[in-house]
Amino acid sequence: MIRSLARLVILGSALLPAVANGAAMQPLHSDGMPLPLPKPDPALMYPAEPVNIEIPLPRPDLATILPRATRTVTEMFLQQTGKLTSDEATYRLKSGEGLATLLRRAGYERADAAAAIDAVIGRASLRSLPVGLEIRAARDAFAFTARNGRDVFAIRDPEEGWLAFTAIRPLERYLAYAQGVIDDSIYRAASANDIPDPALAEYIRVMGFSVDFQREIRRGDAFELLYEQQIDQITGDVIGTELHYAGLMLSGKQLGFYRYDHDGTRVGWYDRKGNSAARTLIRTPISGARLSSSFGMRRHPISGYNSMHRGVDFAAPTGTPIIAAGSGVITEAGWYGSYGRYIRIRHNSTYDTAYAHMSRIARGIRPGARIEQGQVIGYVGSTGRSTGPHLHYEILVNNRKVNPLTVSLPTGERIPAELLGNFHSKVELVEAEMLATGNMRFAAMELLPSEGGAPFAP
Repeated sequence: MIRSLARLVILGSALLPAVANGAAMQPLHSDGMPLPLPKPDPALMYPAEPVNIEIPLPRPDLATILPRATRTVTEMFLQQTGKLTSDEATYRLKSGEGLATLLRRAGYERADAAAAIDAVIGRASLRSLPVGLEIRAARDAFAFTARNGRDVFAIRDPEEGWLAFTAIRPLERYLAYAQGVIDDSIYRAASANDIPDPALAEYIRVMGFSVDFQREIRRGDAFELLYEQQIDQITGDVIGTELHYAGLMLSGKQLGFYRYDHDGTRVGWYDRKGNSAARTLIRTPISGARLSSSFGMRRHPISGYNSMHRGVDFAAPTGTPIIAAGSGVITEAGWYGSYGRYIRIRHNSTYDTAYAHMSRIARGIRPGARIEQGQVIGYVGSTGRSTGPHLHYEILVNNRKVNPLTVSLPTGERIPAELLGNFHSKVELVEAEMLATGNMRFAAMELLPSEGGAPFAP
């Protein structure tokens, strides 16, 4: 047996050179006669030609991949099924009506309406749908906008039955640059330049740390803004406005601040060197008021005697909101003698502010409460020893009353050194966007050092 195996191995090795040289071995009959070779298969003799075959792709999982919203439910039905539906119309939810009743009114059979609602329940809450809610319904599909702002679509798939899913509204980013010269009011100048209210409000808030818009603005001062709007491509509505840059030339003095997002955790405003626009305190904690009495000696309007007025008065209609000049802790909140309804805030070991003659104190404002800068704390009134509705405002430094309009106030935080490079890149991007519009008055008038020490040019 061992000799037989050895002989097979030798015979096999003797055949290897022939195979290696590409010689075809003809099969042998048992009697040693060669067998005829099989005819070649024509299918294997010629190269294959590619054939275009369309393989149907599976529809994306609507639970994980959200489609873009469409203007009509007919479009969405065609997009998802490749088929047409009909009889699309818009219905409004009536008082006391639920979605099932509305679908029945739209011509749905009871079973269809129930199946459709079962599908929708997993995508949106159907409790307390608002009266007047628009629902676009066709024979095999309907859609509405849920309370969270998402568009909810339901379609009757020919194979799978009723399916429901949310869709993403297609948005267009619109970047706008605006500039103008102030004649008598920045509000009128902004209106003349069609600056949207949200952008102007943020501009006033950011600049309000450095500028008293009621008293410091002069004719001929100039402003510039870069802002972004998000526009719903379906409705054309503006759904969001975001200010990117705020600039002001104030009596020859340049101010410019850039928006910087700290990794999505918070947003700050900084000049080109990374100094914060924010101050520890706001000089004017009320909007649209008139300065009716300054800090210093004056004839008291009630007693008639000359006395020291250790604050500033802002005349405004009763009920005008008063905001906290800075973040801190409430130390006094209530009636305080001739001050009437009064609030005092401790901001840090150095600064306090006080607010007097309020008509009422805002809900939740009490001693020990922590408040944030810009939070409404009360409302203008004429309580205590007062001749008319106004806010009496005081700033105290180490418990000594100082002039709120002239006291030097510390700035907020700087951009951390490790983030300066990233911040400078954002500044360059904003200025490039302004230059791309063919405009930019004074945003890049200074050079500032890059991380390597060389100046980074605008």
